[in-house]
Amino acid sequence: MNFFINNKKIIKKYILLVTILVVSSLSMSACKGIELENKTEQVEGYSQSEAMILLVNERNRYEKAYTSDIWKLVVDDSGNTFDKLLVQNVKSYMEQIKLLCMLAEERGITVNSQERDEIRKLSEKYMASLTEADLNAIGCSSDDIQDVYTDYYQANKLIHSLTEAIDSDISDSEAKVIKVQQIVTSSLKKAKAILKKIKIDNSDFETMATRYSEFENAEIVLERGKGDGLYENTAFSLDEGEVSNILVIDGMFYIIKCTDGYDEEATLKRKESLQNAINNKTFQEAYAPYKQDHNISFSDKFWKEISFTDENLSTTDNFFDMYREEFPEYS
Repeated sequence: MNFFINNKKIIKKYILLVTILVVSSLSMSACKGIELENKTEQVEGYSQSEAMILLVNERNRYEKAYTSDIWKLVVDDSGNTFDKLLVQNVKSYMEQIKLLCMLAEERGITVNSQERDEIRKLSEKYMASLTEADLNAIGCSSDDIQDVYTDYYQANKLIHSLTEAIDSDISDSEAKVIKVQQIVTSSLKKAKAILKKIKIDNSDFETMATRYSEFENAEIVLERGKGDGLYENTAFSLDEGEVSNILVIDGMFYIIKCTDGYDEEATLKRKESLQNAINNKTFQEAYAPYKQDHNISFSDKFWKEISFTDENLSTTDNFFDMYREEFPEYS
């Protein structure tokens, strides 16, 4: 999981845990029961020291990116600052961990002894990486770290079990990404003259676009299903370097040139994106009904008392990075 803000936007809600995580019910100290909307069950929550593992980790990520001034940023009409938003998001994140833990247990997704031993080693490695300032800020023990890592591992194990059998068979044609240039004008007469210069007189397309197009001639990246049907179908039918005939779309006249008939890197990313969407849909089919019946909320007082206005000497921010390096198959 990555808490960094995309595209340097200051405020962005965290990606829901449901696409990557689920957790186990391990023995934790200082835990309270969690009330469920539709029924009440006594399940284990997280202690403050366990919560601080993630809170300090994410605090340091944000401070490194935006400095500690970010905590003064007002994020809503009620005057709440960004530190309150971060705490609330981490709280929601860990509530989903606990909810997904319950689902994992019901489905018999557990962490075996060999896996626990590997997680223990990772926990010891992470503990050894913490400075005195980190330990003072977090207040955790090695057992706390192991509990959270075990939950994180079990989360990914459940996701993997639900999605590993999916055979989506996404074809290159479906995922294909191309690049085109275009000339757009409001005059059919001008469009015909431009097309003649390009196709008959062999005038340079880009030069003609710069001179005559009424829209910017920045190279356009196209994906299937993302644009106008006529425009998209025409563009994908072109060979690399080929120029289309005149297209009439919304009263404007378009001429298209395919400049890259197969963007291999972008196509691979597109295929991964489509696969992730399919995986998420499959997971949601199992998770959404369960969530509807088991909506949990932590009531521990410490969540309301946490603030990032104090001086921060901690620097640790690699809790999730170390996990991914150790368990790439469940990341």
